[in-house]
Amino acid sequence: MSVTRGGDNNVVTALIVGAGAVGQVYGHFLQRGGASVSYLVKEKYKYDCEKGFSLYRCRRSGLGAAEAFRADRIFTQYDELKGTNWDQVWLTVSSSDLRGEWLRQLREVVGGATIVMLQPDLDDRDYIYSAFPQQQVVCGIVNFISYQTPLPDLPDLPDYHPDSSKQGVAYLVLPMMPAEFSGDVERLTGVMEAMADGRFNVKVEQDASRVYADRTAMMIPLVALLELEHWSFKKLRFSHSLGLAVGAAREALSIVAAKFGRRLNWTERLFSLFWVKLALPVMRYVSPMDVESYAKFQFVKTASQTRMMLQHFIDDGELLGQSTVALQALYDRLPERPESAKAA
Repeated sequence: MSVTRGGDNNVVTALIVGAGAVGQVYGHFLQRGGASVSYLVKEKYKYDCEKGFSLYRCRRSGLGAAEAFRADRIFTQYDELKGTNWDQVWLTVSSSDLRGEWLRQLREVVGGATIVMLQPDLDDRDYIYSAFPQQQVVCGIVNFISYQTPLPDLPDLPDYHPDSSKQGVAYLVLPMMPAEFSGDVERLTGVMEAMADGRFNVKVEQDASRVYADRTAMMIPLVALLELEHWSFKKLRFSHSLGLAVGAAREALSIVAAKFGRRLNWTERLFSLFWVKLALPVMRYVSPMDVESYAKFQFVKTASQTRMMLQHFIDDGELLGQSTVALQALYDRLPERPESAKAA
């Protein structure tokens, strides 16, 4: 497939906001497809980003060979962005970090660039629409797991282990799950082709934000309980509160259905305590990574996002006249400040 161009030199100019594990994976595949990739990061991360990035694909046998790439430019100030005609701007920060005046500052310097949002919160799309015109925004669903390697909570790997010296970002593209995008046809085409040119599996979705909301409705209450069970999947499976978390997820699914004006599909109607208990040990068995260590690393870091998403389900549920009893009970059990936040 050929890349849709917006610049004068027939190369897509892509700006990625945030150079974490998610932003690095998207940047890698965009650059592999021929795009010019730059990053907007905080000043304290500039030096490390300028050194370049190393990515490793997760396989059953361990991590693959290093896939190294270097961004064309690293920006730390909004004014620095004015001299480039940006085709695409990818927002790879968390839902909680999305909030703030910075989004409107970004709007002033990227002009009519296509805004690609990848945030999972129920209200994220409306928030971005408050800063950018709807037709300018493409909504996407992250279809991979990525993390800094080696994970800090894994036991130290012996020196002879082939992955012991691999430092960078490891990523696992979820099987049979293409990256789904939705939006204005012209904008959507440019994004889809830029990713496909990098040999990244993509799919057009009628409403990616709704699909993402469904998936997070099922996941986030379980993540909240996993935190309460000290990140142990075994404790989660046999937790006395698992029924509460599943009930919260079912409430969240009903809230999503009401917000988007549709009925629950058969998968959502079948979501139950039985299937969750059945799926948890399977997840650990089929994953090529240590799932517990990954979950702890990822969701401790985004604990504020978990709480914000639960609160938004509750707020929207109350506005829509939906039950939020289980969601509120689960939210009330979470500590206000996780231990990791105190340490930070």
